[in-house]
Amino acid sequence: MEKPRERAINYGIKSLSNAELISILLRTGRKGKNVVEVSKSVLKKFGNSLLEMQRAGVGDLSEIKGVGTAKALTIQAALEIGYRMWNESLREKKTIKSAEDVYNLCEDMTLLNVETVRVIVLDSQLGMIAIRDITVGIATASLIHPREIFSVAVRYPASGIVLVHNHPSGSPKPSGDDFEVTKRVKEAGKIMGIKLLDHVIVASNGYYSFAQEEKM
Repeated sequence: MEKPRERAINYGIKSLSNAELISILLRTGRKGKNVVEVSKSVLKKFGNSLLEMQRAGVGDLSEIKGVGTAKALTIQAALEIGYRMWNESLREKKTIKSAEDVYNLCEDMTLLNVETVRVIVLDSQLGMIAIRDITVGIATASLIHPREIFSVAVRYPASGIVLVHNHPSGSPKPSGDDFEVTKRVKEAGKIMGIKLLDHVIVASNGYYSFAQEEKM
């Protein structure tokens, strides 16, 4: 039977199943189980979901027989590289013209387990100058202060900003706090001379745009 490494060489890496890809990372199996069987055990623990595996900690992975800390770190590193590459490819879209553009750019935030606040800094032509994550909160709330938001924007020749944060619950419906934060940031932007163009909430079930809904 052709091994995963041999198949990858002969037919390309895309020909491998998820279990076979993981087996290349693990390199070896354990007593009574070959490396592909151990890989299938790893997938099974996380419901055959690479996303759930990416969210897991090294400790959860290392507990699986045949894995251990070193192999768990290898898996986590590979998944993180994939995540960062995907994130980088999304950010190649430089012009932000709509809330949908914002959602497509920040779709990676739907994978996060805690609320995170992101600032997109734009020039007068709506070209993206910078994008930064500024605060990470807990699973249900995030502390957003205009000071942190505009400390990013003032480093650049910014004309406007878009504020983005995620709802780990899956629903993009804004809370009372979200409306209050939007109001505070908008007022601070007037003082700074940097316009808040939109506040977009992203979630697994879609997005909510304050500008699109005329709630700015």
